[in-house]
Amino acid sequence: MKKLVTRTITGIALVLVMLTAIIASSYSYALLFLLILYRGIAEYSDLFKETEVRPNRVLSYGISILLFAASFLIAQGILETKYLFVLFPMFQIVMAAELYRKKEKPLENLAATFFSIIYLAIPLSLINFLVFPEILPGKIYTPKLLIALFCLIWIYDSGAYLVGISIGKHRLFERISPKKSWEGAVGGTISALIAAYFISGFIPEIKLGHWFAIGFLTVISATFGDLTESMLKRYFGIKDSGNLLPGHGGILDRFDSLFFAAPVLVFYLKLFVE
Repeated sequence: MKKLVTRTITGIALVLVMLTAIIASSYSYALLFLLILYRGIAEYSDLFKETEVRPNRVLSYGISILLFAASFLIAQGILETKYLFVLFPMFQIVMAAELYRKKEKPLENLAATFFSIIYLAIPLSLINFLVFPEILPGKIYTPKLLIALFCLIWIYDSGAYLVGISIGKHRLFERISPKKSWEGAVGGTISALIAAYFISGFIPEIKLGHWFAIGFLTVISATFGDLTESMLKRYFGIKDSGNLLPGHGGILDRFDSLFFAAPVLVFYLKLFVE
C-alpha cells in the first residue's frame, strides 16, 4: 500500500510538472525535454557500470543535445532542414574518438554510444515536430498533439494495468515481462481507442479515422517500447533504470513507451495527414 501511495503521489507530481512546462511556453518545453534527454543518457550509460563496455558519455551528451536543438529550430522554420546534415559527421567523430580512449572493447563501446543516440536522442528530437506541427499554419508552438500522445500512452497503460490485474491470465511476452497479459493489452487498447475518439473532438484538424489509427499505432509502439526497456533491464539484471522518480524508477522506466510512440506518430502525420 505504501508503495502504491508513493507511486501515485510521484505520478501526479510528474504529470503536473510536465503539463505546466509543456503548456507554459516552447522554451520551458524545450528545457524539460533536454533535462529528460540528459538524465536518460546518464541512466543509460550507468547501465554499463558493471561491464567492460564504456559508451562515450561526453559525445552522447553533445550529439544528442545538438540534435535536439537543431530539430527544435528546424521545426520552427528558423533553420533549414539541410543544416541537420551537419550532425552526420559527428558519427565519424565518435569513431575517431574511440581510437584515443584506449578501452578494451572499442566495437562494443561504439555500438553502445550509437544506440544511446538512436534510442533516446532521435525520438525526443522528433517530438519537436509534434509541437510545431505543419497541420496548423505558421509553425506556431502548439503542444496539444504532444499532450494527446501522452494521454493515449497513459490511458493505455492504466487500462492495461487495471484489466491485467483483474482478469489477466495469458502472458503477453513472458520471457521479457512476465506480468503483462493479453487481456491487459486488449483492455488497454480499447481504453486508448475510446480516448482517441474524445481527443478527436479537441483536435478536429485530424479526422476521426486518423485518430483511431494513431491510437492503435500508439498502443503497438508503446508496448514494444515498454518491452524493449524491460529487455535491457533483464539483460543488465536490474529492477529499475534509476531512482529519480520514487515508485516509478528512472527516466528510462517512465518514458520507455514515448521513445517508440513519438517517432511512429511523427511519421504517420508526415505520411498520411500533413
